Amino acid sequence: MPGYRYRPTVVTVFGILNILFGVLGLCGLGFTTLMLAADNDMNPLFRQNPALDLMRDNRTYMMFMKVGVVLGGIVTVVLIAAGIGLLRMKPWARQASIYYAIYSVVMGLIGLVVNYFLLVQPLMEKAQQLQGPEAAGAMGGAIGGMFGGCFGQIYPIILLIFMCQKNVKQAFQQQDVFLDETSS
Repeated sequence: MPGYRYRPTVVTVFGILNILFGVLGLCGLGFTTLMLAADNDMNPLFRQNPALDLMRDNRTYMMFMKVGVVLGGIVTVVLIAAGIGLLRMKPWARQASIYYAIYSVVMGLIGLVVNYFLLVQPLMEKAQQLQGPEAAGAMGGAIGGMFGGCFGQIYPIILLIFMCQKNVKQAFQQQDVFLDETSS
């Protein structure tokens, strides 16, 4: 049937999820940028926060965060574009989704290691020195940071698995054939 393009349901689902997670990622990057630029003393949201204090006091960690925001912005735009491309059955979108997933897993693992050594360990040490709510805040920040980093690996891994499935790969290969036939 001329003009017919088969799109597996999973491609539609991940196209929508890529766009959704991309938009949420841009919001998160905006908040992170505000957090990094905010003056602790002037903003009550960031006052007396042991995790933020450690981040700001460690130049290496701050540089890691700033580079992460820039790279994260680029990768998030790629994720949104890939989502739109998946919905339009563009063969490059599947590849972009795979590259995004691999990049995210690798950077997520690097982030976990950096966070552990530069944030979690110092927060745990600080929690032992503090009393009451400050100790609980330091402990919560340490645990939350590691849990969040692990949780953030779920989507890229699932995306990678589904983009490499045989039926998805075949659908995009058929799309390549369809484009070749219609352009001749």
